[in-house]
Amino acid sequence: MEDKGTAEESISTRFAPVLGGVVRENQSFDSTETTAFTWDYTVQSEELRKLYERGKSAQWNASLDLDWSTDVDLEQDLFDPDPAIADEPWFKKLTKREQIHLVVELNTQSLSQFLHGEQGALIATSQLVGAVPTADAKLYAGTQVVDEARHVEVFERYVREKTNGAYDITENLFLLLKSIVEESRWDFKFLGMQLLVEGLALAAFIAMMDRCREPLLRKLLRLVLQDEARHVAYGVLSLRSFYNDMNEKDRLERQEFVFEATIHMRDRLFSTQAYERLGIDLESVKDFHSRSEHVRHFRKLMFANVVPNMKKIGLLDGFLEKKYDEIGILHLQDFDTAGLLQSYIEG
Repeated sequence: MEDKGTAEESISTRFAPVLGGVVRENQSFDSTETTAFTWDYTVQSEELRKLYERGKSAQWNASLDLDWSTDVDLEQDLFDPDPAIADEPWFKKLTKREQIHLVVELNTQSLSQFLHGEQGALIATSQLVGAVPTADAKLYAGTQVVDEARHVEVFERYVREKTNGAYDITENLFLLLKSIVEESRWDFKFLGMQLLVEGLALAAFIAMMDRCREPLLRKLLRLVLQDEARHVAYGVLSLRSFYNDMNEKDRLERQEFVFEATIHMRDRLFSTQAYERLGIDLESVKDFHSRSEHVRHFRKLMFANVVPNMKKIGLLDGFLEKKYDEIGILHLQDFDTAGLLQSYIEG
């Protein structure tokens, strides 16, 4: 009988955060892990072995390959304002210095969530080493653990050394990471971490690169993007044929998990921490987030990596196809994510 892990818990109770809520205390919880030993070390997936070779050769050293002596002056225009806020009356009323400070803090808030998300990826990927059933998948997972440790290192160092300090993890991000780490079934970990969290991270990194003029951060993001592109490919290769012969009930459970996580991340991409730090009126900000066309547009574009990959692994049909169409992101199913990523990596 298949181990249900935490799946008996309803999807709606996995993701029930308070809007704008944060998690300040360290968290510790039990998770049920399935560990698979295999004695077959022969190559079963040439593509995964090639990805493993790429993972080994593409390692970079966070201490040596980035110039940490770069001066980052927080009083300068390090970032273009997010188009979503640039034309807002409440933003235009701020002085130039206040606008610069807010834009820096909003990006620091995002960098802090990148940092916390990378720790979640580090934990989840370490679990995958034991959970995945083949030697090919275990070998690549081992290289990703090193990647995620390095990402935690670089984001923590940048936030600590170059900004005014980190922000707490948002409750919505923590609950998604917690649901992935608690899950005992390896394919759910792939769906949640490799394809959803990593896919959304790629979109967020690209959006920040588009607005960022600070050279150290731009190079840092480009190096991280290089790794993340492999991580998403790992998820696609590992799951590409896994759902072909799965019964409809179990496939539907996976599709429901993906959709609920999609809605959770789309509707909860909001934190008041940066505004609170600078004493900006929260009601104006909440009103802007609720009606902004820019915000709605970005929420859809965030899934430009996620939707095509759901198609590649064979889950974008039936329930998930209908639901993605209803929320206006199904048209992204043929988006050229590989070409876009390569253009930013080569930068």
